[in-house]
Amino acid sequence: MNYSESMFYITHENINLTGDIGVKKKIYAQVRVFAKYFPKCLITYYAYGMAYLMEDGHVIDKEIALSAQERFRCYSHWMKKYHCRWVYMRCLIPATYNYLIFLRDMKEMGVRLVLEYPTFPYDGEVKNEEILREDREYRNQIREYVFQATTYAKNKTVYGMHTIELQNGVDLQENPVRTMRKKDNNIGLLAVAGFYFHHGFERVLESLHKYYQNPGIYDFHLYMVGDGPERRTYVHLVKEYGLEQYVEFCGIKTGAALDWYYDNADIGIAPLGVYKADIVSVAPIKTREYCSRGLPFIYGYEDIGFTGEEPYVRKVENSSAPLDMSTVIELYESTVENKSIIEGMRNYTEENFSWDILLEDVVEYMINN
Repeated sequence: MNYSESMFYITHENINLTGDIGVKKKIYAQVRVFAKYFPKCLITYYAYGMAYLMEDGHVIDKEIALSAQERFRCYSHWMKKYHCRWVYMRCLIPATYNYLIFLRDMKEMGVRLVLEYPTFPYDGEVKNEEILREDREYRNQIREYVFQATTYAKNKTVYGMHTIELQNGVDLQENPVRTMRKKDNNIGLLAVAGFYFHHGFERVLESLHKYYQNPGIYDFHLYMVGDGPERRTYVHLVKEYGLEQYVEFCGIKTGAALDWYYDNADIGIAPLGVYKADIVSVAPIKTREYCSRGLPFIYGYEDIGFTGEEPYVRKVENSSAPLDMSTVIELYESTVENKSIIEGMRNYTEENFSWDILLEDVVEYMINN
């Protein structure tokens, strides 16, 4: 390798948007791994008509880009300026003519490119038919310029490109082990998310509403940590069901403030609404973060990182059906005050969800092909 050469991590969205903290954390975690193998790792992203180039968290170049064509021109210019040889890029939806030209340019420059599909298939997530129509026109042509892709689902190919199957990973330093609460008659539920439609937290609210019509010995407190487009729907349901004393909207939390909620929770709530996007199998970051902190959790889909038989998880059906709160209670009673559960979850995370391990095949492809 020549130390004047560089690797680019290209993302087409604004990674600094408040609601995209999870995406930003993931990108920086991946870049930290790539930085161990490549002489220089730079991040490009786009926001509000401006293209940015970053190194070590600092902007080192920026240019006005009022169209997709100008944005790709900026990227190509920087790739030549900084002698880019490798690119890891999050896919652009919709695929467009200008996007294909950019892919062609990288191929002609001899860049070794890996294209990441964070969600696949993604048609169910895209609600704008015009966007889908444009994407369907061009996406099958991507394979003419890209050989290798990554996915978080069990797909051997994506639009004719070979795939490396990934899982979402975690940065263990940013996710300390929680302090386990003592057993009592209160069960703390924790939902940390960006509150998008596929999170499906209305299933929890409906379950609490049903439970309190004939309550048992336990009281529940649901901490909803985050923000996003579905927050208004959740607030409305809480008022409609009269759950104000049981549900707390906490806003976005990081660092020690976020740690407090993990320390005061007993069960994590992972996505429960992926059926809305016609998706069966996913690998969300949140289950990995719950696992790294030792917080037992409930999820509603096929997760390629878990069998559903682990003692610290409960998998529920991938549908709109309310949860059976007896399942939540059973998970709580079988894990509360069990420190070996926390140790097992942390060890499992270290062995399976470290980004260093997950990106090994990507790095090997980039270096050796």
